[in-house]
Formats: sequence, structure tokens, C-alpha cells
Amino acid sequence: MSKPRVGLILGSAVFAYFVSVIERSSMGVASLAAATRFDTGAAALSSLAAAQLAVYAAMQIPAGMALDRFGARKLIVFGSLLTGIGNLTVAVSEQLPLAVFGRMIVGFGDAFVFISMIRLINGWVSGPKATRFTQLFANLGQLGQIFSAIPFAYLLGSAGWGPAFGIAASLAFIAAATALFAIRDEPAAIRTSGSIVDALRQFRENIADPHTRKAFWVHFTLQSSGSVFILLWGYSFLVQAEKVPKELASVLLSSFVLVGFVVGPVLSQLCIRFPARRNRLVTAVYGIMACAWLLVLLTPGRNPLWQIVFLVLAVGIGGPASMAAFDYSRTSIPKHRLGSSNGIINSGGFVSTFICMFLIGVVLDLVKASGLLGSTDLYSLEAFKFAFPVQLAVMSVGIFMFYRERGLTSALKE
Repeated sequence: MSKPRVGLILGSAVFAYFVSVIERSSMGVASLAAATRFDTGAAALSSLAAAQLAVYAAMQIPAGMALDRFGARKLIVFGSLLTGIGNLTVAVSEQLPLAVFGRMIVGFGDAFVFISMIRLINGWVSGPKATRFTQLFANLGQLGQIFSAIPFAYLLGSAGWGPAFGIAASLAFIAAATALFAIRDEPAAIRTSGSIVDALRQFRENIADPHTRKAFWVHFTLQSSGSVFILLWGYSFLVQAEKVPKELASVLLSSFVLVGFVVGPVLSQLCIRFPARRNRLVTAVYGIMACAWLLVLLTPGRNPLWQIVFLVLAVGIGGPASMAAFDYSRTSIPKHRLGSSNGIINSGGFVSTFICMFLIGVVLDLVKASGLLGSTDLYSLEAFKFAFPVQLAVMSVGIFMFYRERGLTSALKE
């Protein structure tokens, strides 16, 4: 197939991923509006994003199996349609339970898009070039965060809840139509047509493979901190707790994407040139994020702007660095189960994001209800600094498990 045709296929796939990121991250700048609209506390508010991520993470394994069976084109169309339906539901919701249900539909559809894009990259591009394309396309897709942080936030403030989420939903329907007419699966696509028993057998093979588990823990460790910040708690922390102007908060959230464009190519090149040292990259990024959080959390009172910027830059590195997980899978997992394996791996970051997001909401509510820090506001700086250490604990579990599984994969080579 000609290069322009392949470019159209991959371009349509990355457009669908770009839109899915908009659908996924739109609640990040809408958290304060949602608290007002539904008159709810922190734990209940966190359910808007946490339920979405729980469904997303739970669907990664079935989505991976479906990918191996049906191919990327059908799943991108299906997933894009569902994310649009989900945000349409959110647009018309007047009560929190219906909005949560809508976000769960968004999470269900979103689960199919990214791993399908990865399949298309691996199908149409080979060798180290696939690693560079994976990093580039992940960064291009993350431009959806800028759309959520700035144009969507403006729409939400000017047009209101319904029109803003309705327009976001319409983009998903456009992405589905584009995928239907432009995307083609790779000609040598491998399909599994066996029974559910065969699918479960392949799932057990993936879980038993320490290479899959090692890559899972890479994604678990590096993805969550940035996702928690973007998808729910970052905007409230910046605006309510640190008293950052809303315009600057939107710019800071959108800067995650710029960090990815700068750092992503460097990280992918390091993975290509030094594959035996990818563990050092994982450890270094974990250390940078942990140091940034400790600096912010241990500084008394409101943090100076340079510390907040450093935090945003540090956790912003985690997203592109988590793509090393898929470089591990590309180089160590057989292609016939790469789709289902990548589904397991991709769930890692969103499992940890769900855990952090929900527990932060619970801690914020407990601090407020117990009066532990006095008569502080629900989203006070002191309450956030009491709740955010949850992330450090989760990340530390992830890095420990990564090295445990790395030891097992090293033993297999001996």
C-alpha cells in the first residue's frame, strides 16, 4: 500500500485517539462546575472520574481480546461512538447518578481506541520506527488535553454544561465516521477466531508471562500521577487551594502535552538505543516525580509558582515515559497475543489512577468531616497536602513490583 494511504490510515487513528482524550479528560476542568451542578462532596465527585476509569481499566483485557479477534478498525468506530453517547448522556444529566453512568459509557468506549491505534502502528510500521511512531502518536493524541483545558473550559464557562459536553460528544461521532471510511487493518492482520475458552487460555498465558507483568507495572507506576492531576484533582488543587488564576491553571494543565512533545522523542530514542537500560529510565522518572511531590507537600503554606511549575513538568514526564511499557511488550511478546497483552499493560496506569483518584476524594471528605485540620474548606491547601501522599504510596508499590518482575524476566534469559 502507498505511503499516503498508510498515512491516511494512521492519521485517522490518531485523530480518533485525540478525540477520545478530549472525551476522557473533559471532566478535569469541569470538576468545580460539577460540584456546583450536582451539589456533592469530594468522594461523590471523584466517582465521576473514578467510575469512568474503573470501567476503562476493567475493559482493557476484554478490549485486547476483541482487538485480536475483530481488528482495530471496527473497535475504533465502536469505541468512538460509545464515547460520544456517554458525553451526550452527561450533557443532559441533571442528577449525579446519570452523569456517572454517562462517564462510565465514556470509559467503556475509550478502552478500545488507544490499543487499537497501537495495533495499527505495529501493523503498518516495523522495527524501531514503530517505537518512535508510538511515542509521537501518543503525544499527538494528548493534544486533546489542550482542547479540554482551554477551548472546552471556555465553552463550559460561556455556553454552559449541556452545550459544552454536547459539542464534545459530536467530535466523537465525527471520529467514528472518519475511522469507518479511512482506516484499514493491516493486510497480514492476525485474527483469533477461537472460543471463549481459547480467549481465556490466551489471557492466562499473558498473565503468566513476566514480560507482560513487568510492562504492566511500568505503566502503573508512571502514568497515574499525571492522569490524576489532569482528569480530576489538578484543577481544583490549583484554583481552590493554591489560588492560581483559572487562566493560568488551564495553561498549566495544557502544558502536559508540550512536555510530552519535548521529552517523548528523547525517551523513545533512549529506549531504541539502550534497550537493556530501560529500567534506569523508569527509575529516574519515578524519582523525579517523587521529589517534585515531596517538595510541594513538605513546603509550608502556599507553594511558590516555580514549585508548582516544577511539579507539572515532573509529573508531565510520566505520561510519555509510560510508553516504555509498550516498547517492552513490542520486543518481548509474540505478535499473536500482543493485542490482548497490551490491553493488560494499558490497564496498569488506569488502575493506579483510579485507586489514587478515589482515595484522595475519600481522604478529603474524611479530613473535612472529622475536623482533623480544624475548620478548613473541603478543597483547602492543607487538606490536599494531607490527601496527595496517597500517590507516592501507590507509585512506590509500582516501582517495587516492576523490579520484582524484572528479576523474573532476567532469570528466564539465563
